[in-house]
Amino acid sequence: MTAPSLSMAGVTVLAGVAVRHALSLVELADGLSITLPLLLVNGARPGPRLYLGAGIHGDEAGGVALLARALANVDPAQLSGSIIGVLVQNPLALHADHRIPIGHYLKSPLDQMPIDPWTCFPGNPGGPLAEVIAHTLFGLIRQCHWAIDIHTPTRGGRYVPISILPPAALGEAAGRAEELAVAFGSGYVMKTSAGMYVREGILAVEATRAAVPCFTFEIGEGGRLEPDLVAAGTRFVGNALRHLGMLPGAVQRPATTMRLREFVGVRSTRGGLLYTEASLGAMVRSGQRLARIESVYGDEVEAILAPADGLFVRATTLSTVAAGERAATVALVDTTAS
Repeated sequence: MTAPSLSMAGVTVLAGVAVRHALSLVELADGLSITLPLLLVNGARPGPRLYLGAGIHGDEAGGVALLARALANVDPAQLSGSIIGVLVQNPLALHADHRIPIGHYLKSPLDQMPIDPWTCFPGNPGGPLAEVIAHTLFGLIRQCHWAIDIHTPTRGGRYVPISILPPAALGEAAGRAEELAVAFGSGYVMKTSAGMYVREGILAVEATRAAVPCFTFEIGEGGRLEPDLVAAGTRFVGNALRHLGMLPGAVQRPATTMRLREFVGVRSTRGGLLYTEASLGAMVRSGQRLARIESVYGDEVEAILAPADGLFVRATTLSTVAAGERAATVALVDTTAS
């Protein structure tokens, strides 16, 4: 059976065709029109519609590259269903980060970033700029059956490649998001009820609330392009498409999938030079040294210790820290997960 034409964002895409489109987003003070770069892929056969978005914070070039590569690998003639790819969900922030190295500060706290829509969903067409961006993106998301929000961590931090679920309290749609996240195959899945990734207004939370199962994916580090991680993320997106029956072939599952239940951050109490000692992705014991802080004279002034048994899930890659900054994060393992 041939797929029907796809009508999205004012564009009609025939079956078996991919179309690049610039969706009008906002007019700036000088009259410059800012657009969202879309890639609309309509498969040759009917199937589900998947939303894939990257680059919502500005310093996430790795996620943009990952999504571009993944979509370039999709042959519309082999696709069942359609893909709404938003290569850069926040082009203004991408431009700002290219001009000045502010990526480390954009998300701490998130609400200080005036053009960061990540916490503003479902958005408001008559609200501030961040809410307008969120409203435009959510208009695309609500026309899909599934969604994945692709990130890299804030500049100066590095996660293991991790899929972070919406809260289980959102019911059946959250359960479907979990199934998709496991099939995605990154090897790490966080299912928690606390922290910024499950707060109201987050893209994945509000999409799932609107019956579009969605999860947040973090990989690599802000402000960097890493070919090996781009390749890995491309493989994960391919897994999602195969799991949903949109592409032929089997899902490439990792040897193991680590199920996690809570992030526990460790903040420094002293400032100085930060030396990370533990390997990212290693299992650690409570009290184990993760990192150390030395003064500018070379004296060790603080040992950063694991707060609990768990996985060393996020390392701070900045060479210096001030007192109170996050130095490391351990994730608690969910021993009850099957």
